[in-house]
Amino acid sequence: MRKRVGEYSFSVISMLDPFVLRALLGIIFASFSAPVSTIMLLRGALYISPEVSHAALGGAALGVFLQVFIPGSADPFFFAILFCIATSILVSRVGRSSQQALSMILSVSLALSVMLYAIIRSYLPIEKKIMVDGYLISDLLLISETEVLNLAIASTISILITIIFYREFLYICFDMETAESLGFKVGLYDSLLFATSAITAAVVAKTMGVLLSVTLLVIPAAVSRLITIRVNRMLILSFAITVFSGFSGIAISLYLNIPTSGSIALVSIMLFSLAYLVRFIKNRLV
Repeated sequence: MRKRVGEYSFSVISMLDPFVLRALLGIIFASFSAPVSTIMLLRGALYISPEVSHAALGGAALGVFLQVFIPGSADPFFFAILFCIATSILVSRVGRSSQQALSMILSVSLALSVMLYAIIRSYLPIEKKIMVDGYLISDLLLISETEVLNLAIASTISILITIIFYREFLYICFDMETAESLGFKVGLYDSLLFATSAITAAVVAKTMGVLLSVTLLVIPAAVSRLITIRVNRMLILSFAITVFSGFSGIAISLYLNIPTSGSIALVSIMLFSLAYLVRFIKNRLV
């Protein structure tokens, strides 16, 4: 039995629709953010990732603005990544002095990004405003082939960096002092970790929107941490949880005719609630 939902039918055919296929690819590439977010969790800085994703708003607004007045300029997604990386590295550097300095620089960065977004948006034509607003609340079903390619490139770069410098990242997460005594360039690797996290934040902001970026930047890592304490398993679980949440969310959105990002967030929150409940019950029984 098939149920009509707007122009889609919840069936295998609808899941093979080009719009849906691009959305599924977007989820796969966004899922590469999960292992990076898990390492940020071990670093004690997971909460910074969704905050940094707000920088994508200012970067995207500037990129679209340049496209209007300088045809042929770089893709706005490139500026979104640059803004996220700059904000993340600045936070990692300033935040080492004190928690107060970290909170201050995060607040200032967020204010700057939102200010750029609000001012630049007011000067854009309506079709460009829609493009910028896509970074606020994105619709996976509307991403283009070019955007999927950009997501693929950015995600591949971030996961390759994570694989290459995996050992160094774990050192600075668990024992920064020992790593420094062993000759590791702790400041360099820490900045690289934050920059890699920033790339994934920009990717997630493009696929989910800034307002719901916490869905893929925080929840899968948190769920994996509730399930296991082994790092390798956490990385694999966080990736699997992200893929499952994304695919299930897309299916639910097609079936119930609700926003895709919202349904993905719903699945993620349900998984977190279930994992937390199971963990709570196990702790009470011990």
